[in-house]
Amino acid sequence: MIRNVLLETAYDGTNFAGFQYQKDERSVEEELRNAIRKVTGEDNRIVSCGRTDSGVHARSHFVNFLTASNISPKAFSFHIQPHLPDDILALSSKEVSLDFHARFSCKSKLYKYVIYRGRLMYPVFRNYKEEISYPLDLKRLDQGLKILEGEHDFRLFMREDKKLKINTVRKIDEAYFEEEGDDLAIYFKGESFLHNQVRIMVGSLIELSRGRLSLDDYRKFFDKDNNKRANPALGAQGLYLRRVEF
Repeated sequence: MIRNVLLETAYDGTNFAGFQYQKDERSVEEELRNAIRKVTGEDNRIVSCGRTDSGVHARSHFVNFLTASNISPKAFSFHIQPHLPDDILALSSKEVSLDFHARFSCKSKLYKYVIYRGRLMYPVFRNYKEEISYPLDLKRLDQGLKILEGEHDFRLFMREDKKLKINTVRKIDEAYFEEEGDDLAIYFKGESFLHNQVRIMVGSLIELSRGRLSLDDYRKFFDKDNNKRANPALGAQGLYLRRVEF
């Protein structure tokens, strides 16, 4: 009997070229496929809830795969873990309907970007936070986040690829920040995001908060006649896929 298994994982993205398989590069997808293959004896195709870039981390990421294995769906995470490297953790697994698709069944994703604002950042955090030492106006940050909420054309907030022809309209359900000790955590919730969109949004918000970008110029990133791209993306190390909802 064919069953559809939903597997939840978490991973440290530091030493990966990203989630998606890449020839001659280490990827989360390849590690998961190899581990699942060792357990099922099948060449299982996995479907991801989304791709993360090189250096981006995940506290909760999902894939689903079809299998004829007799292993209980709830036990798959236990059986797969011994075959995974130390930077990937199989959190849970369960059976889902055969028409479930980790990408198309996804209702929302929550991303978190972490910025360290203390005096000195310990080296142990260098792969997990972006360090910013200059002052930020948090009122302007909040204003910028509120502007991002809702449905907009985010074409100027994505990695430029002239060959790529896609719909660049996206909806941000929530955009907010929290102060967590010396950390500034910026959150974005939405169904889907463009390539590098979150990191470019954060880069533009930081320029706005520093006073190097006016609110009027920030709003112009959404003007259909404007072709000036938003500010460069901040580093991948501060970005986490925090939660996925189906």
